[in-house]
Amino acid sequence: MKKTIIWVVVVLVVVGLGWLISGNKSTAPSGGAIKIGAIYPLTGGLAIYGEPAQKATALAVEDINKAGGINGKNLEVVFEDHKCDPKTALSAFQKLSAEGVKVFTSVACSGTALAIAPELANNQAVLLGTTLSTPKLSGVSPFLFRNWASDIQESKLFADEVQKQGYKKVAAIYEATDYAKGLVINMQDFLKDSGVSFDTESFVTGATDVRTQLTKIQATKPDVIFVSVQTVTSGEVVLKQLEELDIKTKLFLNDNIIIAPQLVSAHSKFLEGSLGAQYVLQSPEVANQALVEYKTKYGVECSQPAVCAAAYDTTNILAKALKETDGSANAVKQYLSQVNYAGASGQISFDQNNDRVGAIYSMFVVKGGVVEKI
Repeated sequence: MKKTIIWVVVVLVVVGLGWLISGNKSTAPSGGAIKIGAIYPLTGGLAIYGEPAQKATALAVEDINKAGGINGKNLEVVFEDHKCDPKTALSAFQKLSAEGVKVFTSVACSGTALAIAPELANNQAVLLGTTLSTPKLSGVSPFLFRNWASDIQESKLFADEVQKQGYKKVAAIYEATDYAKGLVINMQDFLKDSGVSFDTESFVTGATDVRTQLTKIQATKPDVIFVSVQTVTSGEVVLKQLEELDIKTKLFLNDNIIIAPQLVSAHSKFLEGSLGAQYVLQSPEVANQALVEYKTKYGVECSQPAVCAAAYDTTNILAKALKETDGSANAVKQYLSQVNYAGASGQISFDQNNDRVGAIYSMFVVKGGVVEKI
């Protein structure tokens, strides 16, 4: 009887120690692979970001696994389509969380990240996103980091240009989303004590007719009109109807228009001389190596070089975090707060608000149907 009790105790101790030890290692939710959840816009108006980011992420995963994976286990990225819709993004996050995924990445549509942010701590999950630019994301959660620049810089560039040119009347038409509206609000804030008047009109996502808003804006006789849209689809609606109404006022274009070559090309004559702003790569010579690999793999150049480089880096950083920690949200969070990574998009570290340090926007101009850096 005593021997039986002793053996039971020994077995329990061994099992308990095994459980404690396994709890200090990166664990795979299923199938023997270490999983990351990637919530991207794979369809809809911002698939222009999501599709190349997905390919760059897959390329990074292939490179990581060829190099031994995560402590001998393969890295697997599970892609979900958020469709630039916060509810869809939150649902995708909840689904993957229920499957045991604790580490996430996301691309584009700041509102989707804002929807997920409050749930990260509750689910003991961490997210490192890219192409997330609204200032609202700064410090929104200790578990959310972004490998991108805040678009408050974009707003300041436009505000500085208004004052440089001596404009007295500014108007804006914007899509009623966190990102597109935020750009306008920040630009207004930068100009609030300048004596410049600022009139605005908005439209809801999915609107197909904004002529009424454009007519009201034109009636104010502005020196410049700022067009701030969430997607390429809505950008086409606004630009087409500006052209139809023969509104020839100087235009400022947000980055979701500037990065869409199909929009710039389709409206090249109308947009000639228009100014825009977008995030730029810090180290293009380093990025070229990753982008060459992208072209070799897929047979085409990445249509969004900054997005591809940032997504490639994000995947590699998360892989290193999983490899060098126990894989828990707290451990990955701590790792990201101290990381200093030399990547395809430049040197990457994060400030006290979990924003990328040193990420900057630059001004661009439309010339002959193409976008050139000023």
